[in-house]
Amino acid sequence: MTEFDVVVVGSGASGMSAAIVAAWHGLRTLVVEKTEFFGGTTAYSGGVAWIPNNHHMKAIGKDDSRAQAVEYLRATLGNHYEAAKIEAYLDNAPAMLRYMEDNTELEFVAVGTPDYLPWNPGASSHRGVLAREYDGSRLGEHLHQLRRPLREFTVFDSMQVAGADIIPLRKAFRSVGGFFHTTRMVANYALQKARHGRGTRLASGNALAGRLLKSALDAGVTLWRETAAKRIVMEHGRAAGLVVTREGKEVTVTARRGVVLASGGFGANAEMRKEFMPLPEHHVSMQPEGNVGDGVRLGVEAGGELVRTNPANGIFTPVSMVRDRDGALKRFPHIMIDRYMPGSIAVDATGKRFVNEADSYQTFVMTMQQRGLGKVHMIADRAFLRRYGMGLARPFPYPVRKWVDNGYLVEAASMAELARKIGVDPTTLETTVATFNLGAVQGEDPEFRRGADAHSLYRGDQENKPNPSLAPIVKPPFYAIALVPGDLSSVAGLRTDERARVLDRQGAPIGGLYAVGLDMNSMTRGLYPAGGSSLGPALTFGYIAARDMAGISATTQSASPEAAVQA
Repeated sequence: MTEFDVVVVGSGASGMSAAIVAAWHGLRTLVVEKTEFFGGTTAYSGGVAWIPNNHHMKAIGKDDSRAQAVEYLRATLGNHYEAAKIEAYLDNAPAMLRYMEDNTELEFVAVGTPDYLPWNPGASSHRGVLAREYDGSRLGEHLHQLRRPLREFTVFDSMQVAGADIIPLRKAFRSVGGFFHTTRMVANYALQKARHGRGTRLASGNALAGRLLKSALDAGVTLWRETAAKRIVMEHGRAAGLVVTREGKEVTVTARRGVVLASGGFGANAEMRKEFMPLPEHHVSMQPEGNVGDGVRLGVEAGGELVRTNPANGIFTPVSMVRDRDGALKRFPHIMIDRYMPGSIAVDATGKRFVNEADSYQTFVMTMQQRGLGKVHMIADRAFLRRYGMGLARPFPYPVRKWVDNGYLVEAASMAELARKIGVDPTTLETTVATFNLGAVQGEDPEFRRGADAHSLYRGDQENKPNPSLAPIVKPPFYAIALVPGDLSSVAGLRTDERARVLDRQGAPIGGLYAVGLDMNSMTRGLYPAGGSSLGPALTFGYIAARDMAGISATTQSASPEAAVQA
């Protein structure tokens, strides 16, 4: 079958959202995925979608409103506030969330994370919703077609660790509750491994990707793996189909209602990184190998415009790296597991701090970019390393010697020695640490106000007193790891309108052509107001695009979904 109503390029959150909603509205829908795995960047993500004024907030008594979200986004984005697109998002996101939870396998839970600029007017917390854990065995044979999470975030190869597991795992040998939680996790994993050949408990972004895959299967969406999109078929100025390469042959697929570009951006494309990412000679992307900008290329060839005027073109994160014995490069994104914890700092090449280390990953790296810092160092002591870990070097009881031996961790008996090993001035680093320690013991950071805002307080260790974000660095040996600028994804994409329609260079919609997710230029122009402000718009604009193709206006709520047509 090569005749469809809707053809979607890519299988991450935005593409799957569009496909599922289209199928539920009776449209014969095809998803083409270039790689052998479904899930895209979503499968690597934290699985949080930022949805202001959502019903989970109301269920726990947390007030929010559209007006408050508008106030926050206007304050955060300034001149980059695109009213039509952002307000379409705010109008549709809560409805999308309810629709998905009512009609698909998607389930979410409220999380208390504050917005990333909590001092701005309109800021709140609990706007993020986390995909509920999922039993991957429900996918049956399709479980092995789901992209796995980053191996650096798993244990025993495929035991996934959720955010709620982190504290109990750290306490596995320090508390009864931690021990039993860890023992239960390992026992369940062993059983899953025996039955299915891998862990089947899906968490975070992998849970979201798994739930979307199951929902697409249930809705009757046709799914083609290892199928590359080559070019859009244009008829009379309208996208009418797609030419793909499948099983070594070119196949033309008809798309009667529309083609949706959702290929996941271009983080894995070195040439595009050189054009769009600051400090490209140092920059490292965490995106999957297939995310090389296919959707953007297809859209531009069809007459669309790639936006080049964003203040930022990625969701940035500091990254540490090391090569295995076999030469493979291991990368670790320092999103939150270690960097937010009390008892570490980051220093530049002069040995001085340059940022509130507990600020968002976006702010951390954008500060590096603004200061031209291609490499910085995270500094901590033995107590920090064994309690929280440092990147790939996991906390007790994991051994750390191999990470010292392979050069990933730099170890020294004194701060002066550590400074010499990482190439900074010893006196400056000693002064930096001493100054930080003086404030940290009092729970204060006069220089960067770490631990004084709602976000860094929330992210820290709540058992650490007097400030969850601050502790002195005092117990030798001392350690350092090098951090370089990186990204979780690109966000520069095709110019679209509030209905996710791709616009031509004159600003007119190209008939039948939509872009969502990372192929659609960032709704917030690359600025990052909160955790999940990529996945939230991805799910929502996929929903908007599907409803537009189904002929449903943005403000109309459909009745119960029509039965999907099995392709």
